[in-house]
Amino acid sequence: MKMKRQSGFTLIELMVTIAIVGVLSATAVPVYHTWQQRAYGSEAAIMAKQLLNAQVTYYLDENKFYPDNDSIRISHDDSSDGENVKKVYDNLNLTVPTGHFLDYEIYGDNSPGNESSTVIITAHGNFDLFKGTDQVIGTVKKTGEITYFYPSY
Repeated sequence: MKMKRQSGFTLIELMVTIAIVGVLSATAVPVYHTWQQRAYGSEAAIMAKQLLNAQVTYYLDENKFYPDNDSIRISHDDSSDGENVKKVYDNLNLTVPTGHFLDYEIYGDNSPGNESSTVIITAHGNFDLFKGTDQVIGTVKKTGEITYFYPSY
């Protein structure tokens, strides 16, 4: 009697394949998290810079920063953000993105007689945007001096 050879994979071949896929997955996950951290950090830094530049333009037009002695908070998961995003867009002509895991806060200090009138922009994540920090901070003074506080990768 002649035996037919069955087609298919042996148990050893399947185990080796699963081991290779496991090793590749174990190395890919940390690389993905690093890439994601850099992407969110870049988004936070770029948005903070755009908000500060928009504040300079607003100050040149209105002779004050936005908002007046108040703060506007835009959260990635808050349902009331549509109103705050619209306020920022109406005043600064800039749309602040929502749903990207970042929170933004704009704090304006336009106190009467305050010679050092400033606005502070904070972009915050509930994870490290850059190594060791979860926020990007920028300030602009009425002199037009812009300062960024965020570390490099």
